[in-house]
Amino acid sequence: MNTSTTAPATPDQTHPVEVAPGIFRITVPVPFRSLRAVNLWLLEDGDGFTMIDCGFSDDPTKLRLERAWSEVLGGKPVTRLIVTHFHPDHVGNCHFICNRWGLRPHMTQLEWMAANVALKSLYSDDYELRAEFWTRNGASPQLIDLYRSETVLYDSGVELTDDFQRINSGETITIGGRDWLITTGQGHSPDLATLYNARDDILIAGDQILPKITTNVSVWPWEPLADPLREFIESLDRLDAIVTEQTFVLPSHREPFHNAKARIAELKHHHEERLEEVIALLEGHEARTAGDLLEPLFKRELDGHQVNFAMGEALAHLNRLVFEGTVLRHEDDSGLIRFSLASTKH
Repeated sequence: MNTSTTAPATPDQTHPVEVAPGIFRITVPVPFRSLRAVNLWLLEDGDGFTMIDCGFSDDPTKLRLERAWSEVLGGKPVTRLIVTHFHPDHVGNCHFICNRWGLRPHMTQLEWMAANVALKSLYSDDYELRAEFWTRNGASPQLIDLYRSETVLYDSGVELTDDFQRINSGETITIGGRDWLITTGQGHSPDLATLYNARDDILIAGDQILPKITTNVSVWPWEPLADPLREFIESLDRLDAIVTEQTFVLPSHREPFHNAKARIAELKHHHEERLEEVIALLEGHEARTAGDLLEPLFKRELDGHQVNFAMGEALAHLNRLVFEGTVLRHEDDSGLIRFSLASTKH
């Protein structure tokens, strides 16, 4: 298991920054080399503040939060916590924050349920099930060894409360005089919540829209025939219907940026290109596994945690092509799963 500590934040991330009137960005480190840090948000809210997302639960992050509160709150309390989704860098310090301020977290029901199941080493965090599934999908013994040695387990950085308050897509939450429309998205997680304020044209995007990097969209072993890429694209379409060319996007990773519509178009184009690339990689082969496609699809060296995302994302694109009828899925008696172009004879 990976026992590495959280990487230090870069100098410009060590103090909260007011990115829009009454909205403060707190950047805290995470133990994932590909991400390095996650953005949390404090929003002025009358006599207190609403906080969005929690960071990975470890002592350095808790100290960072205490310092951020002392710098931003001005003696006011945090009066509400909203969690966008169940991933450990977003929900990790849920118990710490709620216990500190006497709160109950606001989450969508599916994200709350996913967090509780993952905390019991099930759902996305069934360690052995994932290893077996990646093996059946062609991951090499070397990749499985890397996965086993470097995967950061969910329960190493997540502490939950006993209960929560449900939020739903289509609801409006008022924070500090701004009305925020909740829109949920799928593909990356079961029911990720984004918040959009039309008056000031601001989107708190969670992981649904990220700048420069693409949101992970994966097939996981408990639902091997899922089509998360379709769900993700449909979620982008729903956001595209409400945002504008000027929308100020507050993402969970990297820097805030303007023009949500342009970024949505880029993300959709990226996945269209990826699907074409997968088709090209299947051409001339009787059948290939997802593991066979990793090296050409992911040019940089993967760490153990990234093995999960690379395998899952390769399968997401393969399954999308299966649902489109372009690709056929084959599972032999040994459980090995391979894919071929529908026009290929066997």
